[in-house]
Parts: sequence; structure tokens; C-alpha cells
Amino acid sequence: MSRVRVILATVFVLASGGVLRAKESPFNVDFFCGWGDCYRPMEWTPVEIGVGSTLEKPLGCAIEISAAQDGLNTLNIRHRFVLTPDLHVSLPLVTKFAFAADRCDIRLIEVVNGRLKRTVYSEKRDFWGGRPGDRRLRAITENDMLVGHIGGRRFGLLTLPKQAVVQSQRGQGRVYLGDKLIRMVPWDWTGFVSLDVLILYDPDWNQFNRRQLEAISQWVSNGGKLLLVLGTHPLAANNPIAQLLPVNIGQIKQTTVDSALLGKWDLQGGESETVACWPLAGKAGVRLCEMQTCDANDCLFATGNVGFGRVGVLAFDPSILSDRQKVRYSQFWVGRIKAVLEDSHSLSVEAKTSGSSSSSANRSWGGVVESFRTIRFEQDAEKSSTNPQDNRRYQIGLGQAANNAVMNFLYKGIKPLSIWWIILLLTALAFLLGPVDYIVLKRWGRLPLTWLTCTFWIAVFTVGAYYGVQYLRSGEMEMRVVSVLDGIENEGSAWSTNYCGLFAPRSAEYRLKDLGEKQWWSGIAPAQQNIYSYRRETGGRKIYCEQEDGENRPRSLPINIWTIQCLMNEAVIERLPLKAQVRRRGDQITVKISNESDAAIIDGYVLFDNRMGIRLNGIVEARAAEEFSATLSRVDAWRSNDANRLRNSYYNYRPSGNVGALKREDAYYAQGCLQRTRAIDAYLTHGAAVVCLEYENAETSFKVDARSCNYDHIRLARLVVFPKEDGGETEQ
Repeated sequence: MSRVRVILATVFVLASGGVLRAKESPFNVDFFCGWGDCYRPMEWTPVEIGVGSTLEKPLGCAIEISAAQDGLNTLNIRHRFVLTPDLHVSLPLVTKFAFAADRCDIRLIEVVNGRLKRTVYSEKRDFWGGRPGDRRLRAITENDMLVGHIGGRRFGLLTLPKQAVVQSQRGQGRVYLGDKLIRMVPWDWTGFVSLDVLILYDPDWNQFNRRQLEAISQWVSNGGKLLLVLGTHPLAANNPIAQLLPVNIGQIKQTTVDSALLGKWDLQGGESETVACWPLAGKAGVRLCEMQTCDANDCLFATGNVGFGRVGVLAFDPSILSDRQKVRYSQFWVGRIKAVLEDSHSLSVEAKTSGSSSSSANRSWGGVVESFRTIRFEQDAEKSSTNPQDNRRYQIGLGQAANNAVMNFLYKGIKPLSIWWIILLLTALAFLLGPVDYIVLKRWGRLPLTWLTCTFWIAVFTVGAYYGVQYLRSGEMEMRVVSVLDGIENEGSAWSTNYCGLFAPRSAEYRLKDLGEKQWWSGIAPAQQNIYSYRRETGGRKIYCEQEDGENRPRSLPINIWTIQCLMNEAVIERLPLKAQVRRRGDQITVKISNESDAAIIDGYVLFDNRMGIRLNGIVEARAAEEFSATLSRVDAWRSNDANRLRNSYYNYRPSGNVGALKREDAYYAQGCLQRTRAIDAYLTHGAAVVCLEYENAETSFKVDARSCNYDHIRLARLVVFPKEDGGETEQ
């Protein structure tokens, strides 16, 4: 008997070992997200997935990641690739995470002949740490500053978060430094959206993929802030970053940094420093904000506007300075970051390069323009923090608050069912199940059949309620769109942000068609002022997207009859459908508008600094041009609203008007447009003007793949122009 037991135990062990070996996965999946484990809730966040295998032949695959992106939506992103044996594949993706998201689901699906066949690997990555309350992802609020870093870690850069604080309209925040290796740098501009500043510290340019460099360039043009530190690695002229810069880079040489310039950089003065630098010179036609030169007349630091963004260039590696400067490296980095965020001692490129001292240049570019959030040095940032991080509560920023106002329009016409329908239904059901059922069955002498008649009435009312709601919610499919187009005069590309709300009278899965290239789609949802980790909603709505070749396209939109599916679309476009020329003679303004769209322009105004501007009283027909002339006066437009919002607490922001009414300027502050609005605000301070127009029933650039759909589209366009004086020369 004991021998039989030994044999059975041996067979069991061998069988168990075979089962365990059979369950061992041939795939090894790595998962990294955010910038140094930091992210901004409900904003685009980079995700790096590494896939390796022990397969013997190539396998067509699709990686799918799924996570809650806000309180209502779960974003499912799919990316197709080929997995080669013994070759580790890195997949740089971008997604969105809600505040206090629990996990991210990862699936690896086999693809055969272009079709998904079966799941070969699945995993749930938990975002919670090993201790209670500890999280693997740190949520960064609008009150804080997230600094991205790529390249060298010299001259005390890593200690910046310990000796710097952020001051904003909300109060004091903290500085976070998110580091990334070059191989993990995002390939798409959306991967940089969560950053306030990106520092490229003398990276090895040969290690970059060209798409990574183009992504940085696109992000800057859409409102990003870049600080480039030059060092031992030369920057080729055909590099997208070199083409992006507002300055030309000369040949490396030795120069002397005088004591006065060291003092401006908050370094130790008294003695000059000798450094190897790449002298900077302004590009023709580029408006520089600041140029700092040494006694040898070599420009060592410059900042300038690039599209809606801003770039600062440091012409040498600060780590080659003497040891006596190392005690002040935090002050140095705070000053360079602040110079990229703000305008100080500004001047025009013409005044700097030609030696001109014209009053117009000094008037246009003088003064200091602070950003909505600034950075300052603090010896011990942790002890001086008056706003400690609360991992259980997240306060939405101005972008999400403005989203609520825009969604008032998107939800127009969608009202909850009247409570009286529910009361009537429950009353009728109770009446049938109670006295009616009892009286009828008692008269027939069939009271034991109550269980059967109750089941019958419940089934009838269930089916009736379903089709009754279908009838009450019936109607035509409708797509409501608010689009904002932004561009700058004499610059080729422009940016588009669309806020969409799709109502369907039948619960089903719908698709969009006629989508353009390089578009980034995601969901948006109303957000409360304070979001708590212990009582947040779960993302019940599903959005399925294909992320390929620099775009994120929705492939399926499950929509039910109870609500509207709200989406946001961001994309770079070739140009705006308009041209504008602005001339100024004192307070007299002349504007010529050329409408290159198929829709008429029904409203508009031109806005200058100090809340001054003119209204365009008239219509510009499609494919036509009109000229308007008026005297400068106070214009109650979006810029004055911005000042009120910045002066007051962002907490007090509330959507304006009744449900369905849209205050047009609210869209300028919504997520996806806010960074460009702040850039336009800075342009106005520098003497520029912005032409703001609204089109009449403009056709949407995309459609719903359905038999019929009504479209309600509000198109807004803003073009930054540089007014010309009566003599015809551009005022800088």
C-alpha cells in the first residue's frame, strides 16, 4: 500500500511540474509610466512598455492597455507590432490616468492576417505601493511644477526639488524633477504635455530617434517650454531641435564670463570664469525675448518665442565652472527656469542685432511679464512648504474647470427622465401586484398562482420600461462640436482643439469617419472641484482607440441612451482658414480679413494689450475679404476674464449661464487650449494683437458613421498678428 502511495505521489509531482511549466509565459513585459513616476491626472501621460519573449519565430501582436482616464471614461489603447525572437521591443505609448487610478490592465493579443485572434498574455499592474496609502504614481496638481530632464545630471540639477518652491495664484507648491533615459523619451508630442519645463542637458544627439526630436519640437510649438544646455555634443544643423531654436549656434570657443554676468545668474561674483561655449546669434526675423552677453561680446544665454512655446538656450555646460560656484547651483537653475517661464529685460531682435535704440522696440518689448506660476529659491523647500501634498484629494485646475463650462453646451438637450415617470411606473406595478392580482386570483380560486402572475407582471414591466425609455429618448442623432483654431502670422502650421458631444437615440457602438491625420482623441468628463480617492467614480464608459504613427484614433464608441459621449480631439493643422492684416495709426485701427473658409464669419474682434481693442461690426462672407476700421476702446473679451480668474482663486470658477448656453471665451481656457491662451496673452503684452473670429455653421472636419446625424458646430479661430504702423513697418 505504501508503494502505491509513493507511485501516486510521484505521478502527482511530475504532473504538477508539467502543469506549472505549461503555465509559464514565454513573454516578459516591463511597464513604466509618467515622468519619474509623476503625472497629471486626466492629462496625457507617457507609458513605456517593453516586451521580450522566448519564442522561436516572429509573432504579430497587438498590445492593449486599459485604465480609467477620469471619473466616467476608461481609455483603451491598442498598438500593433511584430515581436521578434530574442529581441526586446520598446513601445512608447501615451495614455491618460484618472486621479488615484487603481491599476492599468495590459493584454498581448496575437494578430493573424490583420485580425485579432487570441490573448496570449494578460496582467493587471497595480498602482498601489507596499504600504497603506502609498502609491506608485504621484499626482501633480496645477499648483506644482513638473520639470522634465533628459541628458546629463551635473551641476546639482538633481537637488533642485529640495531648494525650490512654486508660487502661483493658488498659493505655494512644490517642484518635481522627472528624469528619462533617451531610449525612453516619448515619440509623440502628447508625451510632454504634463511638463511645465523640459531641460535637455547636453544629451547625446546620436541616441535620439528623429521622431523623438520632432515630438519635442511639436510640443514646444503648441505651448511647451524648453531649456537647452549645450556641452560637448555638437548639435547638427539638420536636427529638428536646431531648426526649432530662436538662435543660431556658432563654433565652440573659449570665452570669459565676467563677474557682472555671474551675478545676474545668482552665482559667485568677484572673479571671472573661463568656459568653452557655443556663441549664440539671433536668427533673422525671430523675436527674441532676452539675450545675455559677456564682456567678450559672446551671447551665452538667450530666450525666444517659438510658436506658442518658448525656448531658452545656455551656450555652455555650467559643470565646468570652478568649485566655488557649486554652493549656488540651485539658485542658478531656478534663475534659468524662471527666465524660460517669464519675460525679463526684454528686447527685440532688431534692436539687439543692429544696435538700434528705437523707441518702438523698447516700448514693445520692455518690462517684466510673469507667468501664472513662478519658481523661486528656498534653502529648505520641504520645511517651508505651506501646502503639503495630499494623496487622498486632488483639486482640479483651470483647464478642467473650463471643460465643465464647455460641456454645458455639449449636454444641451439631454435631461434626466422626470421622476414622475418612475413614480407612475412603480405605483402601477404595486397596484397590479397587490389588490388587482389578489382580487382576480381570489375570485377565480387560484391564489397559489400568485408566484406565477407576479413573475409575469415583473417581466412585462421590465420589457415595457426598456422600450418606453427608448421611446421617450428617441430622436435624431446629434453631434455638437466646439472647435478652437489657433495660429500665428507668417508661421506655417496651426493647432486645432475640438470638444465633441455625441448623442445617440439607440444604445450601440458607433464610429467616426473622415478623420484627418495625426489626431489625438480622448474622452472628457465633468469634474468636481475636489476629487477624493476614497469616493471617486469608476470609469464606466469605454473608449477604444488605435495608437499608430503619431496619432490616437477612436475605433469604437459604445454609447447608451442615458447620456452623451464627450470627446476631445487635438491636432496640428496646415494653416488657419483666414488671413488678417492689422494697421495702426495712433488709436485708429484698420483690419483686413480674408475668409478662406466655406462658412461665413459672423462675429469677431481684434484685441490688444490693456484690454483694448475693436469690434468687427459686419459679416465676412465665405471666400471673401472685408476691411474694418474703428477707434480703440475697451473690449470686454476673454483676456479680461483671464485676469479675473488669475486674480481670484481658481476654486471659485463656475460655468457661466444656463445649461446649453456657451460663453465662447470659456473654450479658450479649457484643456488643450489653455497653454496657447497664456502664450497669446504674453504676445499681447509684447505689442502683438489677436484677431478672434466666429464662423457660422461651419462644416465639421469629421463625421459620424451613421445614416443621419445633425451637427451643431461652433468654430472659433484666433490669429496672432503683428500690427503695422501707418508707415508700413511692423511694430516689434
